Amino acid sequence: MKGYRAVIGLWLLLCFGVGSASASSWQDEPEARLQLHQQGLELALADVHPKLTLWWQQAVSADSASDEADDRLLLGMQAFWRYWAGLSFVDRQHLRTAGASLSFGEQDLLELQLAAEQRQRHVLVRALAPGYPDHQQLQQQLARLLALNVEPWAVLRTATLRPGDRTAVVSHIRDRLRLLGDMPAEIEASFSVASEGAVVFDDSASYEVSQTAILDVSPSHDPDLYDATLEQGVRNFQQRHGLQVDGVIGPQTFGWLDVTPLRRAQLLMRSMLRTLIGDNLPSSYMLVNIPEYRLRLYQQQAMVLESDVIVGRNKRKTPIMSSKITHVVLNPPWNVPRSIMEKDIVPKLYRDPGYIDRQGFEVLDGAGVVPAAEWQERLFNGGGFPYRLRQKPGALNALGAYKFHLPNNDAIYLHDTPSRGLFARDSRALSSGCVRVEGAEQLAHWLLNEQWSPKRLAELKASRVTRWLRVAQPLPVFMVYWPGWLGSDGLPRFRSDIYDFDRTLHNPFTAG
Repeated sequence: MKGYRAVIGLWLLLCFGVGSASASSWQDEPEARLQLHQQGLELALADVHPKLTLWWQQAVSADSASDEADDRLLLGMQAFWRYWAGLSFVDRQHLRTAGASLSFGEQDLLELQLAAEQRQRHVLVRALAPGYPDHQQLQQQLARLLALNVEPWAVLRTATLRPGDRTAVVSHIRDRLRLLGDMPAEIEASFSVASEGAVVFDDSASYEVSQTAILDVSPSHDPDLYDATLEQGVRNFQQRHGLQVDGVIGPQTFGWLDVTPLRRAQLLMRSMLRTLIGDNLPSSYMLVNIPEYRLRLYQQQAMVLESDVIVGRNKRKTPIMSSKITHVVLNPPWNVPRSIMEKDIVPKLYRDPGYIDRQGFEVLDGAGVVPAAEWQERLFNGGGFPYRLRQKPGALNALGAYKFHLPNNDAIYLHDTPSRGLFARDSRALSSGCVRVEGAEQLAHWLLNEQWSPKRLAELKASRVTRWLRVAQPLPVFMVYWPGWLGSDGLPRFRSDIYDFDRTLHNPFTAG
C-alpha cells in the first residue's frame, strides 16, 4: 500500500508540476511530441490495445490535448513495449497484446519528470522506436494512405473487365490506380500532415490533411476505354497484391481495389509489428511467410534462396511456429496422418478399393503389411479401417523426393511434392498443414552441401531407398504471418488474410 501511495503521489507531482518549477512543457519539444504522436498512431492503427488507442486519441485531440495526456501516452507506450519484449514468437505473430496491463511504476515517473526538467523528452521517445527496417519510409506510406482516407472511397466492383472493354467504371479504376501508385499520376500530390506535420484526431473522426495539386495533365481521349496503359497499371496492382498477373479485373482484383486506405494502413501496421520476431536473429535462418506462400533462406543476413510454397488450407492451417531443420529425408515414405486417412482416403476406398495399389500405399497393423483381401473384407463388412497407411517412395509419393524434418509437436514439416502444377496458382492454401516447397531440391543441396556432393545426392535419390541425412548445422525456421510489408520501391505489398488473423479491426478515429 505504501508503494502504491508513492506512485500516486509522484503521478500527482508530474501532472500538476509541483515537483519542479523548471519543468518544461511538451510544447517546448515539438519534434519529440510529433514523434510521440506518430508512434502512438502506429500502435492505434495496429489495434494492439484499446487503452493505448484511447490515450493516443486524448493526446492528439484538440479538446483533450495536454502535457498530462502526452505523459500518459508515453508511459503507456513504454509499458506496451516492455510487455512486447516478454512475448513469445508465436504470441507476437498472433498479436496477443490486448491483455497487457500497461502499468508503470515509480522509476518510470521519475525518469519522465527528470526528462521534463532537462528538456530531454526526445531521449525517451527515441527509445520507443521499434526496429523496423525503414521506419521513416513506413511513416511516409502511412501518411499517404491516411491522406487518401479523407476522400470517399467508392465501391468499384462490377462485372469482369478485360483490355478493350469500354464502361464508365474504367475511368474510376484508372484514378484509383494512380492514387495507389500503380500507374503514372496525372496529378502529383504532396501530402503533408497538419498540426506540426502530425495527423490530428478530432470529434469528426477525420484527418486534417494538406493536399497540393502540382500538375494536371489532360485525360486520355477515351477515359472509359480499358487501354494498354491501364492494363499495365492493373498488372502492377495485381503483382503487388499476389494476384494472377493477367490484366483481367475479376472479383479478386476488384476486392483489393475496394479495400479502403484506412484498412490498408491498419493491415500494413499489424504486419510490420509481426516482423519484430525477436531481439536477435541467427546468422542463417529460413522464413516461411504463410499468407505470401513464399519461403526465403538467409545466410549471413543475405537472401540466398527463395521459393514458392503451398501452405495449409483454412480448416487445416499451417501453424505459427519456430523450429529447426535437423535432417533431410531422401525418398521419404509418407505415413498418412489419421485425420487425412479418415477424412480423405477411407471414403474413397468404399468406391474404389484399387486406389490403395495405384497410389503405392501399404496397409499396416502391428504385425506388418495387411493383405488386400483381409482389409477389404473388414471394411466392406462394417468393421471399419483400423489400420495405418504408408505410401512407398516413388513418383506418386505425396512428399516427393525430399522431406525436411522439424522437431515439433504438430507433426509439421516441409517437403517436396509431385503436384508441381499447383505452384502456378495465385492462392495456394491447399495442404493439410505441412509446407510443400517448389524449390525442394535446391534447398536440400544447400542444407547438405558440406557433406554430400550434388552427384552423390542424385545417386541416392535415384535409388528410391529412404535415407535420413543429418544437417551439419540445424537451420532455424520461422513460420510467420505477414500479409503486408513494404517493397523495395517503397510501396506496400499485401496478401489475403487467409486465416482471418486481422478480420475485425477497430477504427482508431472513432471513440469507444
